[in-house]
Amino acid sequence: MTRTLSALRWMLWREFLDQRQNRMLWPIYILMPLIGAALPALIALGSAAILSGDAPVKPEMQSMVNAVRMLAAASGIDLEIAAATILLRASAGYFLLMPLTIVSIAGAYAIVGEKQQRTLEPVLATPLATGDFLLAKLMAVAVPAVLMTWIAAVLGAVASVAAFYWSHDILVWPDQFYWIAVLVLGPEIGAMTALVCLRVSARMQDPQAANQITAIILVPLLLIVFSLVGPALITQIELLLVIETADQTRRV
Repeated sequence: MTRTLSALRWMLWREFLDQRQNRMLWPIYILMPLIGAALPALIALGSAAILSGDAPVKPEMQSMVNAVRMLAAASGIDLEIAAATILLRASAGYFLLMPLTIVSIAGAYAIVGEKQQRTLEPVLATPLATGDFLLAKLMAVAVPAVLMTWIAAVLGAVASVAAFYWSHDILVWPDQFYWIAVLVLGPEIGAMTALVCLRVSARMQDPQAANQITAIILVPLLLIVFSLVGPALITQIELLLVIETADQTRRV
């Protein structure tokens, strides 16, 4: 056990040094968390402007605005809070894409980079077990992406609270759907992407080709996942509207 932990620490430190020297990774590590941290606040301000009449409502958005107003009436909450709840749930979709994008790019270089630098054979010739080697690669690719996703999501939540308090003097936090997507689905997508990336990277000779093949494999699978998870963001609204309609019918 001690030997395995020592080998993992050595491999993780080695992977950290390799990623630090890879200029292709740093832009994605910096830009995506910055966008993610700002996105919930921008959505909060945009939704508040639409519902307060400060911005025109497009015809294709009218049905969503009507649903927000009905949700606010059914649950007894303010209009801005109802809009923020729905749109912040939608913003959680970005934090599902973050681990997918970061891991797919970093994972494409995981083993292909070793081949290009001709360091794969010397590493495999050491007493390091193949399982430890792959586990270290998996952790080095997935863990930083998940941590950055969590940090960006927390900063985005705080920014959205500040944006709503500054613009309308109300306090609203992202609800449980937002945090389930960030804390549960995000790591699962990151781990799944890392597994596919390592499998593809081991069979490729070019990082770009590995990244493209990974996208071809993962995008259809994730579209299925999003098609199942996405409607859950609306299901609660429809349920509240049905309950409210039933209550009004009984009163009449």
